[in-house]
Amino acid sequence: MSNTGNLSFGTFVATSAGTVAVGADGSRAQSGGAFVLNQGSNVAAPAQFSVHGKANAVYAITLPADNTVLMSDGAGHSMTVRTFVSNLNGTNILSKNGNGQFNVGATLSVGAQQARGSYTGTFSVIVNYQ
Repeated sequence: MSNTGNLSFGTFVATSAGTVAVGADGSRAQSGGAFVLNQGSNVAAPAQFSVHGKANAVYAITLPADNTVLMSDGAGHSMTVRTFVSNLNGTNILSKNGNGQFNVGATLSVGAQQARGSYTGTFSVIVNYQ
């Protein structure tokens, strides 16, 4: 498996606590005091992965558990990522060439006094061949 695109929550502002969600389809939603902005070079996008294996192999993925992933600005401020979702449904089968792909989105919890800045983090996705 390889990561072919990074999860990005895009540009947003927060006037109080809230959330910013990016769906596996790239859709974006806001709640509470977090407001998404459609400007700048930091656009929202789901993480993208490609899977390679045996032709027609069945596989499943395991996404991170809620509240186990943090994004940090490197200056002591962080936000929690939760509710990871993918665009896979039911049985997932690699192509006759042994290829597959999927997207992953998630929800970012923004604090009431969240410091401004650029936040980064990492998460793992496990592919299980069946």
